[in-house]
Amino acid sequence: MFALDDLVVLDLSHALAGPFASTMLGDYGAEVVKIEPIAGEISRSWGPPFYGHESAYFVNLNRNKKSVALDLKHPEGKRTFLRLAERADVVLENMRVGTVAKLGIDYGAVRTVQPRIIFCSISGFGQDGPYRDRAALDLIVQAESGMISVTGDPGSHGVRAGVSIADLTAGMYAAFGIMAALHARQKTGRGQFLDVSMLEGQLGILSGMIGAYFADGVVPQPMGTAYGMLLPYQTFHTRTRDIAIGVGSDKLWKTFCPLIGLPQLTDDPRYATNAQRNTNRLSLIAALQEAFLTRTYEEWEAILLPAGVPMGAINRIDHVVEHPQVAARGALVECEHPVAGQIRMVGPPVRMSETPGGVRRPAPLVGEHTESVLREMLGMKDDEIARLRQSGAIG
Repeated sequence: MFALDDLVVLDLSHALAGPFASTMLGDYGAEVVKIEPIAGEISRSWGPPFYGHESAYFVNLNRNKKSVALDLKHPEGKRTFLRLAERADVVLENMRVGTVAKLGIDYGAVRTVQPRIIFCSISGFGQDGPYRDRAALDLIVQAESGMISVTGDPGSHGVRAGVSIADLTAGMYAAFGIMAALHARQKTGRGQFLDVSMLEGQLGILSGMIGAYFADGVVPQPMGTAYGMLLPYQTFHTRTRDIAIGVGSDKLWKTFCPLIGLPQLTDDPRYATNAQRNTNRLSLIAALQEAFLTRTYEEWEAILLPAGVPMGAINRIDHVVEHPQVAARGALVECEHPVAGQIRMVGPPVRMSETPGGVRRPAPLVGEHTESVLREMLGMKDDEIARLRQSGAIG
């Protein structure tokens, strides 16, 4: 039994934000039917790397889905989609604003055939406002939202976050919104339209910095691995490799200083409180860095961990996939793909005691499930499927 195994999701989305949301739903049992162009969605060509002709990007992002290849510009393709929508709970899309309306498959059209539908549209800037028609990839939204301006080394012009955080955040908000709307539908019996903006998703995770700016009028700047609210809270060099340190309270500060050989800093009026440490940040960081260079990472780990000081290593991805905690938790799972063969991927991150998520099927090939879905959901016979294929409505 899966938590969402009574839900049917028609996923019109492509690239990252939408597929990330639908994968979250699929991991916990939703029947996700990925509606693709007959040639396949655009991220199938994103790479390298590739597994044969299959993009590793697509394979790792689109598990637990079925693929139906439809030409939505074809009258029969559109009609077939709306017939599927009659039997769906959710429609998810992240096309350019206005595209689904031009195709005749927007919320208004779908609601006509399925009044209980939850229709979720993800876009760069939202469905209205002066930026609604702008094309928006993750980089653009990271830039416009201010995320780039606070990411990177001090004194830099800012850098893009190492992952597509604007896409991923929008996907998470979309999945959350869909679940909230489904819960509301249980009480009201009505569906609704969800407008998810990548820009506003970034504002959501920047809310602490935005709130700080409203409080003191100081424009946040890139701080590298440091954090403006706490100190010390950043990475330092040791004699071997870098170490990440987080001292989250004044009580812990009093424990921390003697451990690193600087007991005199404990009650130094320049550093006694977190606010004072922030005021005298430059001199304190210099003193701490000098102290950390006296020992190796391994020596510091042996000293700090038993005392409960939050600390860790800066791991590369090749270290992370072999990390003992990752292994102990079974965070990486294996899946058999028809082209890629046996592959490893990150499993569902939320552990549920009664209805756990899982990887039930690999990412689909283009149109792999077109015929089976049309038979199972719509009761189509072979001759009707053959007619649609001959007309070019399905692939």
